[in-house]
Amino acid sequence: MIGITGANGFIGRAVLRRIGADACVAHVGPIDGEAGAIDICDQPALEALFAGIGTIIHLAGPSSVAASFDAPAAFARAHVLGTATLLAAAERIGVRRFVHVSSAEVYGRPDTACVSESAPLLPLSPYGAAKAAAEQLVSGAVRRGALGSAIIVRPFSVYGPGMRANGLVGRLAAQARLRQPMRVFSADTTRDYVHVDDLARGLLMAAARDEPGLLTLNIASGIGTDVAALAATFARIGGGSDALIVEEQGDRSRALDIAHLVADVSLARETLGWRAEITLADGVRDCLGEMA
Repeated sequence: MIGITGANGFIGRAVLRRIGADACVAHVGPIDGEAGAIDICDQPALEALFAGIGTIIHLAGPSSVAASFDAPAAFARAHVLGTATLLAAAERIGVRRFVHVSSAEVYGRPDTACVSESAPLLPLSPYGAAKAAAEQLVSGAVRRGALGSAIIVRPFSVYGPGMRANGLVGRLAAQARLRQPMRVFSADTTRDYVHVDDLARGLLMAAARDEPGLLTLNIASGIGTDVAALAATFARIGGGSDALIVEEQGDRSRALDIAHLVADVSLARETLGWRAEITLADGVRDCLGEMA
């Protein structure tokens, strides 16, 4: 059985869809039909919940880069203190495998066209910094023998049904459905988009890997797509206007935006046999279908 934190989040729900009832879940907000939640910083509660669990997938915590500038302490509590608490609980109850879901935000502004797992961690946002610190906690737990096996997964730009409506992909999907012009804050910002179902599959493959030590993997498509091309794909598939309107936004998170972030995904192929299967066009259809 697999234990999952953050099971009611965007990625957590995708993982649960794949494994059904064969999971023990902990979450920082209530799951539909349940009355409450466990605090990720409550070690006794985590130990009680996950007792007898051999593998944990750790997804809990807020994920908005922009919001992290307004609430850096809350992000640090969830990702740093929360991860430290979960690792302590995992050690006490004898968890064998630990899959830690980090973020490509830990790279900051890499100086290569495709960033590999060996690139330095130079985060810009409080969210990215908290994720980088959490990675160090996982790494330390493996080095001192508290964990026998851990995989750190760095997803790139995750999208799909159930995503935040106020994110770029969510906004483009809504505009395409309404046949509106595509309004964006930048046309040439390039990201590596990975469908949430591809990511969920990768996380479960990581959870099934029974090799000792620490492994860090990028999970992404390996293909860069700029905002203009993404907007054009939504407009074409949604049957709406292909007009692109670039709007100014001067907040500090926008000023610290990363212009180009694309993954080298060769290590995930070599170690897990994983590769992205859902094309961007099919993923866009999936997003638009959810809103139909």
